[in-house]
Amino acid sequence: MKNKEMSRMLKWVAMIVIGVGIICCMMNIAQFNDRNLGLMVGIGFLIGGSQIMLFGVIAPLMQRNQEPAQTAATEELA
Repeated sequence: MKNKEMSRMLKWVAMIVIGVGIICCMMNIAQFNDRNLGLMVGIGFLIGGSQIMLFGVIAPLMQRNQEPAQTAATEELA
């Protein structure tokens, strides 16, 4: 159950970060160049949010692969 809770929380955090990135980009889109700090921060939030979303999807899948090995090890000890 903790995997689902962690995944759900990471997805919410990712959506908030992506939303902040969209707002920053929209507020600073007038001057589209690399010296526009607000636009660069917004793009960074968009990239960071997508990374958080990716981790929220992949992390529970990786932990599911490890669970049967842990249960098998505890059965052997019993």
